[in-house]
Amino acid sequence: MSTLVVKVSGEKVKTWWDKRLTEIFCDICIKKILKGNKPDGDIGLGWNLIKRTVDPSYNWWESKLKVVPKAQKF
Repeated sequence: MSTLVVKVSGEKVKTWWDKRLTEIFCDICIKKILKGNKPDGDIGLGWNLIKRTVDPSYNWWESKLKVVPKAQKF
């Protein structure tokens, strides 16, 4: 299980992501995308069918690391 702290309306909220919740989230995203429900433009996130994980592009990581440089260590 992993935890993540995010800001929601200015408050820090702790979230817990276990394998089951991650799979549910990914399944919802896949269904939405297959129905054509996705943001305009390229968001740079792909899907690795073998690993069943999100597979962000190099450009996606570069842009995110500029915003959150401390994430580089991960």
